[in-house]
Amino acid sequence: MRGQARRLRGEEGSATVLVLALAASMLAAGIVASAVGGAVLVRHRAALAADAAALAAAIRLSAGDPSACTRAGELARANGATLVQCSVHAAVVDVAVTVAAAGWLAWLPPARLNARAGPAETYGEEPAPVDRSS
Repeated sequence: MRGQARRLRGEEGSATVLVLALAASMLAAGIVASAVGGAVLVRHRAALAADAAALAAAIRLSAGDPSACTRAGELARANGATLVQCSVHAAVVDVAVTVAAAGWLAWLPPARLNARAGPAETYGEEPAPVDRSS
């Protein structure tokens, strides 16, 4: 019995090490999950900004205002994005915006998304031009 007590005494503190390792792995998993969630949030913000900018520019264009891309830039900025490309083809507006992550997620690359808007009859079977997205 004494031999057993000595052997167990040599293992004192092993539970502490196990609990610390488990806590560290849970913390790492939480950080990774939070970063993934932040990246998804940035992508959704970019999609919102791109869609809103394209729709605003198309509405402005359909009203005969030549400053459609200016309006797209204003709306992109209002949604926390930067307008990086705006082109008008007849009555269709193509835009591309970027949104950078803020705070501790600033190390993530900015999300870049495209959107297209215009009258429904202008689309037909023509595929939308694809710009490099994030």
